[in-house]
Amino acid sequence: MKHWTASVVAIVLAGFPGVVIAQVNCEAIPRGPARTDCYLGLSQFYREQSDLAAARARAQSDAAWYRAITGTDPPKHKPHRRR
Repeated sequence: MKHWTASVVAIVLAGFPGVVIAQVNCEAIPRGPARTDCYLGLSQFYREQSDLAAARARAQSDAAWYRAITGTDPPKHKPHRRR
């Protein structure tokens, strides 16, 4: 049960980075599969944060290029609404 619980916690932390702000200490977990899952979950969490930061930087760079070429701000995207 501990192995399953640690996996669920790691998945929740990786899935909701803006909602959950917690310091996870994998060293506090005894050696074994649960500790490995903790490290794997943290790795996925930090990779997701890195991907989000890279996407934001790419969007800012694209907007800067658009402004440099056209002299205006890029158009805002309107969300699609279902009827």
